[in-house]
Amino acid sequence: MPSDPRDKLDVESLGNRDRTHEEQEPLGPRRRFLSILFNCCNTYGRLYMNEAKTQYRGRCPSCGAEVRARIGPGGTDKRLFETS
Repeated sequence: MPSDPRDKLDVESLGNRDRTHEEQEPLGPRRRFLSILFNCCNTYGRLYMNEAKTQYRGRCPSCGAEVRARIGPGGTDKRLFETS
């Protein structure tokens, strides 16, 4: 099956970074998310929708690389993506 270029996201490498308890996603009401395969470390993670509902944001659980996916017209209904 041909790959759709909208299914790939650029990864901004921010280097290794330890996350403190305060930086982790808070427990509470269910939040909308996208599932993502981080090719940098061959691991899965989630991108969570921001409060303004303009983008999904997240970090690779292994190396901390940041990924953002904009929300807007002409998007897709897919819920699983991979980084480029």
